[in-house]
Amino acid sequence: MNPEIRKKIILWSCIGVFALVNFLCIWKKEFFLFPAISFVLLVIYLMVFRVDWLMYLMAFVTPLSVTLSDDRVQLGISLPSEFIMIALTLLFFCRILYDLNLNRKLVLHPISIAIYAYLLWMFITCLTSEHPVVSFKFWASKIWFITSCYFMVLQLIKNDLKNAVTFFDSYMVGLVIVVIYTTIHHAIMGFTEVAGHWVMTPFYNDHTAYGAVLAFFAPIVMAFFFQTEDKRKKWFYGICGLILLVGLFLSYCRAAWISVIVMMGVWVVMKLKIKFSWLVLAGLFFGVFFFFYADDILYRMGRNDQDTSGNLTEHIQSMSNISTDASNVERLNRWTAAMGMIKERPVVGWGPGTYQFEYAPYQKSRYQTIISTNFGNGGNAHSEYLGPCAETGIVGLLTVLALLVTSLYSGILAYSRATDRLRRSLALCMTLALVTYFIHGFLNNFLDTDKLSLPFWAAFAVIAVVSSETE
Repeated sequence: MNPEIRKKIILWSCIGVFALVNFLCIWKKEFFLFPAISFVLLVIYLMVFRVDWLMYLMAFVTPLSVTLSDDRVQLGISLPSEFIMIALTLLFFCRILYDLNLNRKLVLHPISIAIYAYLLWMFITCLTSEHPVVSFKFWASKIWFITSCYFMVLQLIKNDLKNAVTFFDSYMVGLVIVVIYTTIHHAIMGFTEVAGHWVMTPFYNDHTAYGAVLAFFAPIVMAFFFQTEDKRKKWFYGICGLILLVGLFLSYCRAAWISVIVMMGVWVVMKLKIKFSWLVLAGLFFGVFFFFYADDILYRMGRNDQDTSGNLTEHIQSMSNISTDASNVERLNRWTAAMGMIKERPVVGWGPGTYQFEYAPYQKSRYQTIISTNFGNGGNAHSEYLGPCAETGIVGLLTVLALLVTSLYSGILAYSRATDRLRRSLALCMTLALVTYFIHGFLNNFLDTDKLSLPFWAAFAVIAVVSSETE
């Protein structure tokens, strides 16, 4: 036998035995220390020799990670994904001190500048926070999310955009595993609408976060399918796309469905090459329209008494029910509480991550439901716009809007200017993926979790690289 082949057989046999031992330890729920130490050693090895593999591993395990929390110290961490994110963040800051070659175009890209402003203002509001310890923990988590998923992804893909495809493929494979698990679990429960709210646990905390990430990957998997000419890859993306589509439908997440519909409208606009300024004007028009006719709109919504249902038509009709649908009314409760908090502290807010500890006194009885709590321990503001505004003030909201405008403008411009197929495909799908989340952000907020933060900030990185190359 060829000595090289013999070495490979021995190497992969050892890896297989090692993986099997770790699997048995986890399955039998014994000797957890052994797989924990093994994983730490693997991460250290990859940090030294193959950082690119470590990043692909991070993307793969993120949808499969489970959150461990301790209410006594108000700390929750998703493992193993956040462990890798923290390790990559430390590696980035260590390397930047002596040998990391940063591309000036990327460092000074409008998206990067918007991120600096976002983090800087968040740090300032940590100093004025009602709960400084909570806020600095929240800010620290933002640092490792953005460093590992934006700045490290910039380093991964700046010389080869194919690495971006591999990175998102890695997340997609992990997500497909979660969807298969969830669908089987859902089938056992009879595919009921009620079960659809929790069958994705422990990987996703509820159906809204699960639906948001499935909506996010809908344009990505479709773009990758049409971009590749390799038949095996087409089969891979076709199967993954079908599985994700089934998962999206069975998520019963109305916000995710809406975001996909809006995303398709934006896709048509991009295909027709309508100017970005026209989109801004359209957005302003609808904003002003809602402002002046808000009472009439809310009155008509208040007459809708269709609750959430397993019937698709009735479930869609329940989207506008703010009279009896507990989920919708509770959102109004959180939003009105956020508005009250903003009115009291409009400049610096109450501090990053503090909404859930402060919103209780600002609830209005007419919006409280059976799922409301007088203790204010029910979670966040259910909005990526009102939540940051309540926590970091109006300036904080402006930094969030700056991220939205710079990313969409850069993505649309990069798509219109890109000449080769890969760059056009990446600019298109990443922009559309962000559109799904920005729309979803009106009804929910998940950027304090690793599950959505990784693809969200990584999409920013891809757009920054593609747009810098097409200038």
